[in-house]
Amino acid sequence: MPDCIIVGGGVIGLLTARQLFLEGVDVLLLEKGPLGGESSWAGGGIISPLYPWRYDDAVNVLAERSKKIYPELTKTLFDETSVDCELLDSGLFTVVDNDQKIIDWTKKWSIDADFINNIDSIHKIEKTVGDVVNKGIWMPDIKQIRNPKFVKALKASFERLCIPYREYCEVEEIINKNNKVTGVRTDKKTFLADKIIVASGAWSAQFSVTQSSVNVIPVKGQMIMYKGEPDLVKRIVLSEGHYIIPRKDGRILAGSTLEKIGFDKTISVTAFDELHRAAVELIPLLSGLEIERQWAGLRPGTEKGIPYICQHDEVEGLYIHAGHFRNGIVLGTASAELMTDIVLGREPWCDVGPYSMSAPH
Repeated sequence: MPDCIIVGGGVIGLLTARQLFLEGVDVLLLEKGPLGGESSWAGGGIISPLYPWRYDDAVNVLAERSKKIYPELTKTLFDETSVDCELLDSGLFTVVDNDQKIIDWTKKWSIDADFINNIDSIHKIEKTVGDVVNKGIWMPDIKQIRNPKFVKALKASFERLCIPYREYCEVEEIINKNNKVTGVRTDKKTFLADKIIVASGAWSAQFSVTQSSVNVIPVKGQMIMYKGEPDLVKRIVLSEGHYIIPRKDGRILAGSTLEKIGFDKTISVTAFDELHRAAVELIPLLSGLEIERQWAGLRPGTEKGIPYICQHDEVEGLYIHAGHFRNGIVLGTASAELMTDIVLGREPWCDVGPYSMSAPH
């Protein structure tokens, strides 16, 4: 009988289970499919919110802490597993007007950033950009991680550290007696535990014990991937919600759509055309590259993009760790630390109020 069961094996569940295990908690992670097979695998891996100045401080607090954690974490994972997460200092150029709100944000969070509206200067940052990239903010310190490799490294770390987990084991019910959890019932068997963490991403509101108070909905995102050469494109470029992410091996991602149409992961020709058109506008040379694949994932959306990181208001032993929207990677490491503080009942590293069930999300 474990001390704590984590329901969900995406990046949030994996990081949380690993952190608790390293703190001496006997954990068991249960995942309905393969580990990291949903939005954790499907995302872009930018270690920054897109347009972070539009987010609440609660998101930026987590993002800024996570940015500091990733270099050491990826090194530790490599030492443990020999899996390279491909953490790259790509930097991020965002096409946007010079705005006082953005300036205030950079000062508040001590972000290294420059507004640039000189074409020659922009081409020195990324020589392949098109004419639409004619102004914007350059943040050289923004990193990216190759999220499928990150998931692979975390799974290998579970094996190396002997952290218990079960794939293809779907939790159908959280057992709740007299407003206290006693375990979970899966499609295979019942597992008992006094603490349960729901970290099921877009599916986190499905359990009857949580659905009345956890407002997390699926938001589909579609992406395409080009086959390029290493260093053909070097920087992450973002404009009007569309972005280009160059990978270490030369592949180039273009994303992403935002579709609120339920639990539908089908890909569409309409999205393909939209993504390709926007990508070529940002980086014209992409028009001559092969498109290797198109895919879709379901983000765990909340209205303000603020995740739940909290103990349930009414059910003893139940914790919610979900709703990171499109920022699961960038918020994940700091979020897992905070969830660990809460589960262990110790002084949390930041104010937990914004992540509680009663706070606006």
